Amino acid sequence: MRAVHALSGFSRPSNRQQWLPGLPHVAAGLATYFAFGGQACITGLLLATLASFIVYLPVTALALNGGRAIAEDAPAPALTVRAQVVLLGLWTLTAWVGAALAG
Repeated sequence: MRAVHALSGFSRPSNRQQWLPGLPHVAAGLATYFAFGGQACITGLLLATLASFIVYLPVTALALNGGRAIAEDAPAPALTVRAQVVLLGLWTLTAWVGAALAG
């Protein structure tokens, strides 16, 4: 849970490294509306958000921290551009698969 708080910016106001779904995530997720409809779009967005905070962010934080847990007093590992692209790809894939299964 520390990884999610550290990368999402919820842990400390001074934490400058944050990851919350931004405009590319919203655009990729809302594109499912035109393919599958409103209910499937919402389902896909909810599944992608849930998967991000339960699986993708903690695993990314572990990978960026060398496989070790983040210490309480240590700063959050910086998300590289490559990590951000991978997270966007996983989030988009999850949103589309969730919408396809629901639609």
